[in-house]
Amino acid sequence: MECYFYTKVMDKRADGHNNAVLSFSIPDAGILFRTRFSGSPEECEYASLLTLLEFVELNPQVFRDRTIEIYGDSFAVVNQINDKMYCARDLQPFRNMALLFRNKFTYSLNWIPERENPAQNNLSAD
Repeated sequence: MECYFYTKVMDKRADGHNNAVLSFSIPDAGILFRTRFSGSPEECEYASLLTLLEFVELNPQVFRDRTIEIYGDSFAVVNQINDKMYCARDLQPFRNMALLFRNKFTYSLNWIPERENPAQNNLSAD
């Protein structure tokens, strides 16, 4: 089952803790979820993925006997979790949480361009 995560920073603050909207989409299940989060852009991107992973864990009936394929347009998050890019120390707790979910269920994580990400619908325009 294809799942998508996305983050849109709505309010850039001087202290680096931006206000963002986190979004995930599971088109085959008709699910689009959005919530707010405050943090650095990278923390917000990780929070979006972690929100999706928590949803998958809490709703096994939706994903039973299905391959979980997760897509996101965050190049850094995708490559850090897939061990193809260095992860800064301050982001390691987020990455480690995402990796812990792999002990609970199997998922693949791949990059897609923002324009192809259904989780960004109606959020990407400034």
